[in-house]
Amino acid sequence: MKKILVTTDFSDKAWNALVYAIDLYRDIPCQFHILNTYDLNSVRLVTTLSSQRVGYFYESIKIESEEGLKMTLEDINNSQPAEHHTFKTVSKSGILTKILQQLTENNQFDLIIMSSKGTTGSKQVFLGSSVKKVLENDFHCPILIIPEDAYFEGIKNIAFATNFERIYHKSEIKPIIEIAKKNNATVRMIHIYDEPKLSTAQKYNSTTLESFFKNVKFDFHVIPEFSTIEKGIQAFIDELEIDLLTMIKYQHSFIERLTREEVIKKITFNTKIPFLVIPADHI
Repeated sequence: MKKILVTTDFSDKAWNALVYAIDLYRDIPCQFHILNTYDLNSVRLVTTLSSQRVGYFYESIKIESEEGLKMTLEDINNSQPAEHHTFKTVSKSGILTKILQQLTENNQFDLIIMSSKGTTGSKQVFLGSSVKKVLENDFHCPILIIPEDAYFEGIKNIAFATNFERIYHKSEIKPIIEIAKKNNATVRMIHIYDEPKLSTAQKYNSTTLESFFKNVKFDFHVIPEFSTIEKGIQAFIDELEIDLLTMIKYQHSFIERLTREEVIKKITFNTKIPFLVIPADHI
């Protein structure tokens, strides 16, 4: 049985991400843990004059969190979920990044589901503030980021962006293989190059990846460098009708570039497809 942790702030985009996850794993037994975190922000703390008021505010947002989760569970039950899907709610006080680290350290979750874009709704920011903060830290299982306009209609093509400059571990590739097998999808490895020829190390790493993907449909796509890597990947997504973008987060990876604030402000990488980020295996 899959154990999936789904974050929610009770917004429409969070509900959409939950529905996407349920549809993605409709034929697979799953235990969904729906997480809402709450905390007093600095502004409310500054304007709070007494410990009594602090206690009152904490109690009120705690009740709000629990009631919101209760309503979410009612909505799920009204949607007639599959019998092999079970749902638990988790209400926690604290910062989302720290709570996710604690939960994933203490529980063997297979996947974290998050919705993208912050509460500002800015069209210029692909990664919402909460998602960006999570990706900036170490996390212990794959994170599937669902854009607010994404709806599950099957997965036929999976893009795996790589520069072939590091050795990949089988544990890192496993989540991609599982989704590909379940959906009979083709894994399309993208390498955006500045040098047309692969180095000896890159050739070795690409051969390793080929052995990992031997039981699923796969293909290599080597394309010339665009003005930015983000634009190159976006063009590839549009041209080959990609349904899921996947990357592995490791030191100096593209994901790390995306989570730097100065880069986030400039990029136009605003895909409408889900984005699977897999933590590097350092074992």
